[in-house]
Amino acid sequence: MIPDHAGQAATEAATPDSPLRFVQAFLREPFTVGACWPSSAALSRAVVDSCAFAPSSTVVELGPGTGSFTELLLERLDSRGQLLAFEISDTNIEVLRRRFPRCRTIHDSAEFLPRYLGHKRADCIVSGLAWGNMLPALQDRVFRAMLESLTPDGQFVAFAYVHARWFPTTLRFRKLMFRNFERVELTPIIWRNLPPAYVYRCW
Repeated sequence: MIPDHAGQAATEAATPDSPLRFVQAFLREPFTVGACWPSSAALSRAVVDSCAFAPSSTVVELGPGTGSFTELLLERLDSRGQLLAFEISDTNIEVLRRRFPRCRTIHDSAEFLPRYLGHKRADCIVSGLAWGNMLPALQDRVFRAMLESLTPDGQFVAFAYVHARWFPTTLRFRKLMFRNFERVELTPIIWRNLPPAYVYRCW
């Protein structure tokens, strides 16, 4: 039997969390999708293991993409907990809503986070955003919205790519974290990711 490569490619593209679908989203929306490849299992686990929250917590995820972190975050929450995921990509929001009906998926910019939380505050905010790709004005707006939305003892967790460590915008983001949080930690480099990355843990 002759292999049906076209059918195989179509099936892979239809898989919600397939790398091919992620690449397609990046090509369609390069200015809103910050990475061209999904986070690896190693990076996803490192990010979620860096989060300190109770099963009943309110957790926010910024830029979930196709849900590499989302699935693991939901596993940590029980029926009393809530996960809000902010995704600006038209392609990715459809995938997220199909994959994670338990998650409150919001198709909007992370800079408008406070209006969706209302009087509530998040115990933990997890970021998959490409902070190093943001212009300073947007970086400030999103960072301000994140700070405004955290509880006083809340935690912020983000990752960054090793190759972008010395980009001016990445250095600027790093300064914002050290200026606004009492405690900032960096994990060792996660080499099993494309590209390699590390995680910030902030309190």
